[in-house]
Amino acid sequence: MPAFSWLALFFGAFYFVYGAYLPFWSLWLEGIGVSAEQIGLLLGAGMAIRFAGNLVVMGQLKGAGHLLPVTRLLCVLSLLAFLGFYVSHQLWWLVVLTLVANFIYPTLMPMGEALATRMVVQAHLDYGKVRLCGSFAFIVASTLVGALVGNFGSDWVLHTMVAGLLLMLMLSALPLRPAPQELQGERAKASLKETLKSAPVRRFLLITALLQGSHAAYYGFSAIYWKAEGYSGTIIGYLWALGVVAEICMFAADKRFLQRFGAQTLFLVGAIGCVVRWSLLGASSELWVLVLGQLLHAVTFCVSHLGAIRFMTRQLPPEQLIPTQALYAALGLGITVAALMALCGLLFEPLGGGIFFIMILVVLPVFFLRLRTAAEGAPA
Repeated sequence: MPAFSWLALFFGAFYFVYGAYLPFWSLWLEGIGVSAEQIGLLLGAGMAIRFAGNLVVMGQLKGAGHLLPVTRLLCVLSLLAFLGFYVSHQLWWLVVLTLVANFIYPTLMPMGEALATRMVVQAHLDYGKVRLCGSFAFIVASTLVGALVGNFGSDWVLHTMVAGLLLMLMLSALPLRPAPQELQGERAKASLKETLKSAPVRRFLLITALLQGSHAAYYGFSAIYWKAEGYSGTIIGYLWALGVVAEICMFAADKRFLQRFGAQTLFLVGAIGCVVRWSLLGASSELWVLVLGQLLHAVTFCVSHLGAIRFMTRQLPPEQLIPTQALYAALGLGITVAALMALCGLLFEPLGGGIFFIMILVVLPVFFLRLRTAAEGAPA
């Protein structure tokens, strides 16, 4: 199967599952009797273990040829892990399964991104277009699960995720053409330790950790907060879907309108969007404010993520692509979000929507950090 079609289907399946998990997993936990503080700790622990999962799995890759086999194995293990949530709702069991599932399943994200960035360099893949297929699937899932939760209860969060994981497992077995290959000058095994010695990579990781970490309150507690403010599961699903519609539009516009902008510019635009968005969501829960805030997801997440792709595909030597992808997922999308999500869990009951203002403080340092190129150490 051509690379575009394979990755479009894979991203679609992964983000369909993620579209059920990210907005609604906290509601599923709440539905089985877990407290807000415990939800924050469970979500934070899950995000924290992603750090280890991403580094362990991605760090053991011996080259591009291992990307597909490892991806398929992770699909099998992810399905088994989430089936375990049907077994028991005891807190100790939830803790164990949360750690196991989040060690395995989220690693499929950097694996997919590693395959995509490999195809950008190897086969000139249009990353924006293939990635928007995942965003579209996220919309379908968040809308569908919102309706299911509103009509039939939060049990359908887990049911939908398991169905999506089964689909992803079947799709991952399809052949990918061209197969991922080593690039000229690339070492057989990339080194996380050597990559971390690069000052430009460290600066990149700090910037992305702040930008993506500032989404912790939104990812972990927006659904609970909006439900407490009187919004139904269906409306919450629509709001999450709206954010991803805006994301799709931005991904679609990437090649035509954003290609001339470097990583530094995109990161600054993302930071501005974060300040505006978290200010809006913290200040009011009026529907029109939530709609405007969700439209800004195209900037806070999408533009920031496109900045990360720019840096990795344009400014890194070939041997650093896979390890930097692993570190980006582990730090920017993992441990930073985990720590801030746990903090939000502690602050949610006293502050409510005020936790969004804390996220503004997280992103402010980005305005003072200058990204430098990996090759020259010059400003991007």
